Amino acid sequence: MDEKVEETKQEDLKEQLLRLRADFENAKKRLEREKYEAIKYANESMLQEILPIVDNLDRAMTSIDQGHALEKVKEGLKIAQSELHAVLEAHGVEIIKSVPGQKFDPTLHEAVAVVETEDPKDGHIVDELQKGYLLNGRLVRPSRVRVAQKTSV
Repeated sequence: MDEKVEETKQEDLKEQLLRLRADFENAKKRLEREKYEAIKYANESMLQEILPIVDNLDRAMTSIDQGHALEKVKEGLKIAQSELHAVLEAHGVEIIKSVPGQKFDPTLHEAVAVVETEDPKDGHIVDELQKGYLLNGRLVRPSRVRVAQKTSV
């Protein structure tokens, strides 16, 4: 009789184990689906913040085509630009400051040209050709700059 009870217990345990394994696999698949969905739509809220700015830019382009005063269009574009920068900043995007006279930093800047100069500030930024950006402190795109190089005599 004990043998029968033991066999029944073994079968029950085996059945429970199979159910647990199936539950685990189902949970794993569900989490994977949820993760995929979260990644797929992760930027939705930022997109909702950017779309009104895109609308403003579209209106500005239409306004130019319709011959409206360029000063008004320029003013509208500046507003849209500042709105866009505010949204980016709210989402962890920071503009890399690259000003003339600043020391060239290869971790933040990309030298695209060298300008020979008599100025003693060898290896300093002459000007910025394209802004660079950080996302939560991580480099997304380096600032593209021209760098001073002392003229060889």
